[in-house]
Amino acid sequence: MEDSTEPSGSSDPRDARIAELERKLAIALRRIAELQEVIDRQNRSGKRQAAPFSRGNPKSDPRKPGRKLGGDYGTPPVFRQMPQPEGTDQVIDVPPPQSCPSCGQQAGVVESIDEQVQRDIEVRTVVRRFKIRVMRCACCGKRRRGSHPLQTSTATGCCASQVGPLARSAMVFMNKTLGLSLGKVANLFGTLWGLGITPGGVNHAIQSIGRRCGGEYQSILDAIRQAKQVTCDETGWRVGGLGAWLHAAAASDVCAYLIDPARGVDATDQLIGRDFAGTLAHDGWAPYDRYFKATHQQCNTHLIRRCSEMIEVATPGASLFPRKIKALLQRGMLLLKEREAGERSLHSTRLHAARLARQVQTLSKPHKTNIANERLAYFLFRHAGEIFTYLRQENTDATNWRGEHAIRYAVVNRKVWGGNRTRRGADNQAILMSVLRTLKLRHIQPVDWLTQKLLHQNPPILA
Repeated sequence: MEDSTEPSGSSDPRDARIAELERKLAIALRRIAELQEVIDRQNRSGKRQAAPFSRGNPKSDPRKPGRKLGGDYGTPPVFRQMPQPEGTDQVIDVPPPQSCPSCGQQAGVVESIDEQVQRDIEVRTVVRRFKIRVMRCACCGKRRRGSHPLQTSTATGCCASQVGPLARSAMVFMNKTLGLSLGKVANLFGTLWGLGITPGGVNHAIQSIGRRCGGEYQSILDAIRQAKQVTCDETGWRVGGLGAWLHAAAASDVCAYLIDPARGVDATDQLIGRDFAGTLAHDGWAPYDRYFKATHQQCNTHLIRRCSEMIEVATPGASLFPRKIKALLQRGMLLLKEREAGERSLHSTRLHAARLARQVQTLSKPHKTNIANERLAYFLFRHAGEIFTYLRQENTDATNWRGEHAIRYAVVNRKVWGGNRTRRGADNQAILMSVLRTLKLRHIQPVDWLTQKLLHQNPPILA
């Protein structure tokens, strides 16, 4: 009987073609997954804010740190002269060796005297004991207690042991500006100055100063709301282990912070006011659009970075739109540099600002088949008039760098201890950071200012 089945070696050509396509598809999908992992890794590494959080092994031949040496390095004209000290507290005479180290001869003649200036610090704790005289009036019988300018508190009895104003000011500076934790501040005072204090004592000293600076904080908020230009930004925070947001509003010489559980516009209202009418620079976050009375300035650096990231991952056809937008943004930045250099007038840059805004709208109006391009085009079409505000106004920043700097000042603390444990601590955190940052912008020594504040001298902060 004949076998009716087909030979095992024969097959349908269409099935073979399908199998080949499936094999190629599997290879392509695996390659796409590998490339996507590389892109994600590069994006993560680019967004990290510090080298300790980067991944990967160190290079075998890293570059030498520091600046490159100039061609005349080491020649006599390059070396600086010894700086002359403002005052000398101690003069030490250094005699020559009694005998020559080469031949052992003791006789010799002093031919010159070289000088060396050394600056050092004294490690010393000053203990003050105040003998407070208490008098009873012979007429009315009421008691009168004396006070001294160096006293920061009138407490006696079980609370008679106090920390001096300079030490308390230094604690605030170390914790809020340098980012040292409470335990490290206590350890530093005990090691260097022999001042034994617990982390809880450090926290109590810092919180008491924060309560005293409430009036200055309100003055800073009033100055922010009346400023001609304000830059806003925000970052994540923690209060009692729960998520919160740190909001910052920075001007040229004043800066205010606020820690709030929400990221919405209500928190920003507490900083700049609901009716803010100045120029508001920001990164394009949607709640800022609700300030209708303000003149908005979209951060050009954020837009340029966004275009660059889109160009890296887009196909050649899809990359044309972000390339054109990036070129217009860079053109605007070049016009600003020319105006600052005196090569262009304000009238000229205003004309170019209107022309660039129209070009952005023209490019953004047609529908884009690429999702990322359509999302960017939708944003640009709505905010085209806010991108080149810096070309229409003088002394207006093209980016939100002031807000970024204000946030970076706070991120130092966040990386050390993450946030605050209580709502009261968060409020004092915002107050003290606002005061310290404003003092820095106004070139006022923070430790000296805080010391005067503790001594009830009421130093001005917004004079």
